[in-house]
Amino acid sequence: MPTNTFFRLPEERRERLVNEAIIEFSERSYTEASLSQIARRASIPKGSVYQYFEDKLDLYRWLLTEEAPRRKREFIGAAPREEDFWARLETFIERGMAFLVEHPRLARLSASAAAPTAVVEVRGLYKAICDAGLAELRAVLAEGAASGDLKTSDLDVATRFVSTLIGPGLTDVILQELGAELHEVLASDNLRKRLNSRRRRALAQQTVLFIRDGLGAEGKRK
Repeated sequence: MPTNTFFRLPEERRERLVNEAIIEFSERSYTEASLSQIARRASIPKGSVYQYFEDKLDLYRWLLTEEAPRRKREFIGAAPREEDFWARLETFIERGMAFLVEHPRLARLSASAAAPTAVVEVRGLYKAICDAGLAELRAVLAEGAASGDLKTSDLDVATRFVSTLIGPGLTDVILQELGAELHEVLASDNLRKRLNSRRRRALAQQTVLFIRDGLGAEGKRK
């Protein structure tokens, strides 16, 4: 975790360091990434980095499990809040796709953590990311269960069901449409532009219809 010294940095300097770290770790594997390169691009002495983070793993772990999820939450939460639960879920799904389009480096950073690695310390980080994502989705679905829109006797099972549908399932649909692999989409502005707001909304609507058919309470399905 960052030290208090890091949080006392001027905002502009702190943001520059974080953004350069995101670039470095999104472009290179954890093993290949360099604190020296991050420090050079952030225009700070390498020794200063150790005043803010214990080591490279400490910085990488914080980016993956704290900073990237925080930025994604803020991005998704910036959308107007719908009154209807199903409309909120549709927006949640659409904004998740929009994050991939508008913040490819952060998406690439998270995706890279899923790659097989010989570095023992890094292996558990992807699970931590997934667990955090499940917790956020569970909170969204809990609202539907509380309002009576979502019918489920086990919210944890429902969360994993929906997570699979809007995670690997929806990603596979997108990649099939674009005719590309995920790393190609994250590296190509032209490919991401094809996943425009109209298409994202259509995909989100279709996904919500599948969820409603399986989990929607009787009388509240369209």
